[in-house]
Amino acid sequence: MEMEGVTELGVEGPYVRSLADVNSVIHHAKLSRSDLKQTSQVLYFSSEFPEYKLFECDGVLLKHLEGGGELHLRGRATDKVVVCTTDQTYDLKGAETSNSLLLVPGLKMAEEVPVADNAKNVEEEEEKGEGGEIEEKRIVGVYGEYFELKKIKPRMGRLRTLLLARPYNGPENEVDVSEEPVDARIYSFSDLLEEVQASEGEIRRHLDELDAVEINGRWRMLDHEYQFRALSFLLNLIEGNSWPADGVPIGETMSTLNGLVPDVILDHICRVYLQPTEDYSEDGDKLYRLDEFKICRFLGESLLKPVDKFNLDDFLKAWSSSVPAGLQTDLKQLDGLALYNDNTNPPVIWYFPESKLPEDLSERFAVLFKERRAWELNQIAPYVSSFATEKQTVNALLTKHARSANVGGRKIYSSRHGK
Repeated sequence: MEMEGVTELGVEGPYVRSLADVNSVIHHAKLSRSDLKQTSQVLYFSSEFPEYKLFECDGVLLKHLEGGGELHLRGRATDKVVVCTTDQTYDLKGAETSNSLLLVPGLKMAEEVPVADNAKNVEEEEEKGEGGEIEEKRIVGVYGEYFELKKIKPRMGRLRTLLLARPYNGPENEVDVSEEPVDARIYSFSDLLEEVQASEGEIRRHLDELDAVEINGRWRMLDHEYQFRALSFLLNLIEGNSWPADGVPIGETMSTLNGLVPDVILDHICRVYLQPTEDYSEDGDKLYRLDEFKICRFLGESLLKPVDKFNLDDFLKAWSSSVPAGLQTDLKQLDGLALYNDNTNPPVIWYFPESKLPEDLSERFAVLFKERRAWELNQIAPYVSSFATEKQTVNALLTKHARSANVGGRKIYSSRHGK
């Protein structure tokens, strides 16, 4: 490889390697042209080095880019940078290599260079010091470092925080956008893309998991009390008409409740808490069923939020009587939302939502073991499952961050640093 403008002998002018030079090198190396590909690629340094950055991609990401896909840097200026496709999030870290990496556009790999058509002709040309062909390639960059992209779980904690800073509490409590406080603004989807370190697809899925709703182009979570009131309109209507839990006529429901809450909220409440069936009423109205899990979970949360601790037996009775006829309450419906202890006298239950725990996994385990010294798998799993991946299961996370012991035939997890 030679710099343009200087020859091997120091004579001014660009040095150009000829076919004879190549064949001479092959001869001195005691190689046969017939053992090599016919094309020799000669590398020269370009006179200009454009500003490029190198990224190491996995197969999925490479396919995305080759298909014309884009990469987006997400988050605030103070965040650790992440890179997102339309549906995946990657951690971005700098890495160094002891060997220089040369960027050579158009360089062919061995399998891309054709073999000679006739070995006999190659041997005859070799005897004459001829044969082969030359292709010139330009080195446009020399690198000792590059960026590694590693697929990670999206960092979604900020999404919930942003939406809860200003929950929707009815049209009468809304303020003009120009008057909204800086620390409690409301966000369009494009605003959320600028703030949340996750891909577009992941953000949309999490908005659905949070039961968020788009109101006038801004994404909102409903204030708990306001949501309770809106849901109560629906449940009271069902009870007043003695409709079965799996036979709620959607058309009549919508027309009856129209005007009690804004249309967008009515649509949202019905979407979240009702599920379509295959049946119709005698009047041809599509029938829906109550979502048992979501309704029981929400009403259980409504009972637990205002109090410190609740007598478990009293709670179970109050909870069961609060849900519509035909629905069954089960403590598993409160996984990740509440903890209970049936070894105390009396047994108690208390509000302990996963959403309030730290996003850092080590800090989260510290809070969990402060709250309860010993956990069974089914108790602690709802509080750490959001960190699990295909390669790192909940059990693997517990192996790394906790210690286990068999107590009375049960596997118990406790802090690695506890006594």
